[in-house]
Amino acid sequence: MSPDTQWEEVERLYYEALELPERERRTLLASARSAVREEVESLLAADSSDGLLIGPPVHIAADLLNHQPAGLPKGDRVAKYEVESLISIGGMGEVYLARDPAGKPVALKILRRHLIANPQAVDRFETEARAVSALRHPNIVAVHEFGKSEAGLFIAMEWLDGSTFRAVMDGGEVAIADAIDWAGQAAAALAAAHAAGILHRDIKPENIVLCKDGRVKILDFGLARHGLPGPEPMLMGSSGTISGSLSGTLSYMAPEIFRGETATNASDVFSLGVVLYELVGGRHPFAGATPLDVLEAIESRPIAPAGSLRKGFPHQVDAVILGMLDRDPGVRPSAKEVWDAVQRKEPAGMTPAGSAER
Repeated sequence: MSPDTQWEEVERLYYEALELPERERRTLLASARSAVREEVESLLAADSSDGLLIGPPVHIAADLLNHQPAGLPKGDRVAKYEVESLISIGGMGEVYLARDPAGKPVALKILRRHLIANPQAVDRFETEARAVSALRHPNIVAVHEFGKSEAGLFIAMEWLDGSTFRAVMDGGEVAIADAIDWAGQAAAALAAAHAAGILHRDIKPENIVLCKDGRVKILDFGLARHGLPGPEPMLMGSSGTISGSLSGTLSYMAPEIFRGETATNASDVFSLGVVLYELVGGRHPFAGATPLDVLEAIESRPIAPAGSLRKGFPHQVDAVILGMLDRDPGVRPSAKEVWDAVQRKEPAGMTPAGSAER
């Protein structure tokens, strides 16, 4: 089978799989040839993990059509960095463990060569580099360098030795004291970003890392934005992610975004509130069987206090989390007030996140 014919099969199967529930999707893919199945699974995973599939998947198929190897080999150099091992490949690019000239580990994120021709992909990649470079905070991943190489555009970032909040939550119940500590650190990071005029726009457990030394780090500022332009249109795919000019992950997205309103600091606060609720309560406050179920829950489902799921959880912190999940962005606490309140474990006189800090 020629590469062109094989990609036509990949593309057809990808779009067909997007429309199916998970169980039926697995049945469909099981009937495909292994090479095609692996490509489709890679595209579906990229769509899910990145929260945004830039344009049609034809860009991601370039490696298949051009017979390019998946990933750089150990020992290759990207600018001054020596590749040690491939960590992940997603829709936007590749992440490697690499070493700087002093032998220190760095996370090397590379925009795939074929995506450099895609202005949206380049813009998102450069946005991440600019946003994180402008933020110097112990709870935000640090960028060492951004540049171009023969391998493509790259970002050299701080190497984080730890696990995402998603992996931590999947590992079982989190101790209350730990949950409160981590909540404070995450809120401090978000407050620093907002103070610098930067909205993250994709806060979710996969984008927050707990390092082995106990530090919490927010990463993946690829959807970040300086300033506050007008409302954003929404395009929702059946996979439950948001694409088009509105970007993010549906189950952590604030209700005002669904209404076509402008994203603000308060929208980030809502997303963090969902993460903290899940961290404390062990379940998502707006879980649903389909994207439409989740959307309806975010817009109208009554929210039980997270503390009702955990005996001994401080009522004051519980109240802060419920405030973060208020459907009115104008009455949510700011990220700084969440940080202050969690540190004190008592509610503060809160200025709405949707007002002074927008």
